[in-house]
This record gives sequence, C-alpha cells and structure tokens, in this order.
Amino acid sequence: MAERRFVEYRGVRMVEGWPERIQAAQRVTHLSIEGTSYPRIPFGSEQDDWGADAHPCTDCRVAKGEFHVLSCDGEECPRCHGQLLTCDCPKPDDAD
Repeated sequence: MAERRFVEYRGVRMVEGWPERIQAAQRVTHLSIEGTSYPRIPFGSEQDDWGADAHPCTDCRVAKGEFHVLSCDGEECPRCHGQLLTCDCPKPDDAD
C-alpha cells in the first residue's frame, strides 16, 4: 500500500492533494436540486455551530467562510438545512 503524504496548507496538516480539492470547492457556489438552484452554505454559516470560530471543519478542513469540499459530512443542505449527505432531499443533480 502506498504511503500517504501530507502537506501543510494555511497552517493545517492534511493529505497531499487536499488543498486543490478545497480550492475547487470554492468555485461551486450553488447546488441544483430537482431543477432549482440553491446557494451553498459556507462553513460557519450553518444553523448548527460547528466551531468555525475555533478551528477548520473537522471533516474537510475548510476555513470559516469557505464552502465545504463536496461530499463533506459537515455540509448543510441548502434546501432542508439537514446534513446534505443524509437528508431526505433528492441529491443534487449537479454542481452549478
């Protein structure tokens, strides 16, 4: 098995390649659910307090004000405000 490599990005240790995924996620500002475009909810703006003032997202490592990496456990559904990965809403059609 290949050895995982780590990098430091903005003072946070993470798996190599992850900074590029964080940067790509910032370009996806809306999600399309059943043909309706919803603005994504940045880390720290969720209805629940995920500690954005104290630390990066514990799952995807984004900073307060950034969009979560797509498929992050912490992303809030912009339609129902539940956890996007597990809510009952249809999954996004695509990323606008």
